[in-house]
Amino acid sequence: MNDSLVKSLSDSSVVHDSELIAGFFSPLGFAGVILLLVLINHALFSEVVIWMHERFMDPLLAKGKALKARLVGYACILTMVAGHLTEIVIWATALVMTGLIPSMSTALYYCGSTYTTLGYGSDPMANGRNAITVIIALSGMLTIAVTTSILMTQFARYHQSRRNERSKASPQ
Repeated sequence: MNDSLVKSLSDSSVVHDSELIAGFFSPLGFAGVILLLVLINHALFSEVVIWMHERFMDPLLAKGKALKARLVGYACILTMVAGHLTEIVIWATALVMTGLIPSMSTALYYCGSTYTTLGYGSDPMANGRNAITVIIALSGMLTIAVTTSILMTQFARYHQSRRNERSKASPQ
């Protein structure tokens, strides 16, 4: 345990209790609980992005301020990226706090690689916990697909609004 976060918590009863929980809790049950937290997090970030679009992008498009509206769209993209990074941190923290991975840096690398389904490196968890890896990858695939859908819908609305604006401006 070389990680400073783990060292600072090594004497904590929470860590020792969580190691017991990780030992007795089904890998699928554990992964299901963390998946639920990840999906709630993703829903919250998605709602923020939808709010940003309705509150800022739509009014800017209505006023004909396409560049500013596009900048709001880019802020929406950055917000969703922050949501995905938060989800990777949720997975990594859960694995470290349960003692399944001893180092936060190892857990972040492993969860980021698995969440994005790149799969670099090896699985640092003990045998019998492979189901957790699958759930992390599925959560990444699902949430990235939802993000893509939300952002594509928003930019389609942006482009449709721009086309409507151009057709109104040009005499036919």
